Amino acid sequence: MGLGKTIQSIAFLQEVYNVGIRGPFLVIAPLSTITNWEREFNTWTEMNSIVYHGSLASRQMIQQYEMYCKDSRGRLIPGAYKFDALITTFEMILSDCPELREIEWRCVIIDEAHRLKNRNCKLLDSLKHMDLEHKVLLTGTPLQNTVEELFSLLHFLEPSQFPSEAEFLKDFGDLKTEEQVQKLQAILKPMMLRRLKEDVEKNLAPKQETIIEVELTNIQKKYYRAILEKNFSFLSKGAGHTNMPNLLNTMMELRKCCNHPYLINGAEEKILAEFRESCHHHVPHDFHLQAMVRSAGKLVLIDKLLPKLKAGGHKVLIFSQMVRCLDILEDYLIQKRYLYERIDGRVRGNLRQAAIDRFSKPDSDRFVFLLCTRAGGLGINLTAADTCIIFDSDWNPQNDLQAQARCHRIGQSKAVKVYRLITRNSYEREMFDKASLKLGLDKAVLQSM
Repeated sequence: MGLGKTIQSIAFLQEVYNVGIRGPFLVIAPLSTITNWEREFNTWTEMNSIVYHGSLASRQMIQQYEMYCKDSRGRLIPGAYKFDALITTFEMILSDCPELREIEWRCVIIDEAHRLKNRNCKLLDSLKHMDLEHKVLLTGTPLQNTVEELFSLLHFLEPSQFPSEAEFLKDFGDLKTEEQVQKLQAILKPMMLRRLKEDVEKNLAPKQETIIEVELTNIQKKYYRAILEKNFSFLSKGAGHTNMPNLLNTMMELRKCCNHPYLINGAEEKILAEFRESCHHHVPHDFHLQAMVRSAGKLVLIDKLLPKLKAGGHKVLIFSQMVRCLDILEDYLIQKRYLYERIDGRVRGNLRQAAIDRFSKPDSDRFVFLLCTRAGGLGINLTAADTCIIFDSDWNPQNDLQAQARCHRIGQSKAVKVYRLITRNSYEREMFDKASLKLGLDKAVLQSM
């Protein structure tokens, strides 16, 4: 990740273009990265690239003036296009745009292609209805949970070579022997171009990850116990089809409690009332800030860590799974008067790139960048930061690796420190230990290739 997949793909399309295959080419990428794709096309090639995204009205405007060639009478000329490359998002493909289905694409490049890991996802279904001659998948994390997901990518690339999932899983489903691993590697080798950071950049600063175990505060312990007691009947039944939603809900409530009790419905008002009572009429001027920090072990740690990082001239990325958790962190940063930027699923595409540029410019005064792991963890470059705090871990460890790679990538001149906050003796710790086992699959199959 951060090895220049974007530039390499654009160089590949330019080379194809130079030998006489004039497109049209299609690039499908996450919303956060499409502005960067357009920027790189304009920097490195002479090709005419257009971004196809936005409301129906703006897409109709693009169709009218930027997509199709017309004759002197204003009629469309079949197969003739004004653009060479069209950049769009996964959402556009999912929303089933017939105008994109009608075009015979000479090559498609799918960025962050692990989006296709689920055989039954709607995105794969939409892509099957498109005319795609040559396919290129870009991903830093092709193997995330199971070998099944790898089959999904291989079947999309070469359906004739990989027709049957059952057969593939019979050969490689459990990967118990070295022979199986070697056989799978032999299949992957001709289809996969893989580079590591150390192959490309010998002087890349090291990355050091520190797992910090945080204690639950007394308030958190009270709510944690209450969640377990309230859901005791579900927990004692164990996992089954009918019980699964209840268990997932309990799991989510425990995760919320580990992050910050304010995430639990109705807790904030109760905590503030109790804190006000404990002050005995001497209510401090930063009453809300103190109550917020003291309520959660992770925020107590952040409150101690950030001033030291600021004094050391560091810039910080903070990743969380939960948008409401980012709201609490944003509230904290405002009250502490730390300047920050933020990207989550609600931030629109053009505003995302503007936030990245403001944070990254050399004289920037922004200290913290708040990011949602899924929305801000893919494809963006934030090498201005040298510290990454993972506020809460993902069930899929590759998503956390993707997040860390926002700042630990080529162009990073400082050593990168990653702090992963995990609540001691809690469900969160158990979840992290189980998720870490998944990295073993990636290590066995890919790292040794």
